[in-house]
Amino acid sequence: MVRGSGGAFVLVKRLSAALKDGDCIRAVIKSTAINNDGSEKAGYTAPSVEGQSKVILDAIRKSGVDPETIAYIETHGTSTALGDPIEIRALTRAYRQYSDNSGFCRVGSLKTNIGHLDAGAAMAGLIKTVMAVETGVIPASLNYACANKDIDFASSPFFVNDKAYQWESENSVPRRAGVSS
Repeated sequence: MVRGSGGAFVLVKRLSAALKDGDCIRAVIKSTAINNDGSEKAGYTAPSVEGQSKVILDAIRKSGVDPETIAYIETHGTSTALGDPIEIRALTRAYRQYSDNSGFCRVGSLKTNIGHLDAGAAMAGLIKTVMAVETGVIPASLNYACANKDIDFASSPFFVNDKAYQWESENSVPRRAGVSS
């Protein structure tokens, strides 16, 4: 992970208003969720598995979307020994409420492409995800060779998207992605 600095913004508008106004709609956000697990955190800047899984479950429930139809998760993915295992464990714990299947959802992080933009990182990850949904191309997580030894991808719903992927809609399900940041 390389540090950087940057900023980004997006215009978010209710779908009904965007349709009425004839706006160009790049993606539809089905739900959002936030939390702060306070003293339960793994560290000052790292959430706990429990707190992270709760916020992911909250977003899934609000969306009304079956997690097995989400083909991509843009992770925070800082490539740290502490943060990445927590993030994948939390995502796995949340997804296991809905599915026992493994290896069906790609994960990636924009940080391999442009570095960690600090306060702008989440917005940049959202923009990447919107572009992937819109264009049908999930960019590769660059320089990925092997998983952190503390991440058990084989027993999780997830795998690292290490090559650019042409993303086609399947079984009339629109392209669906999540952002964990």
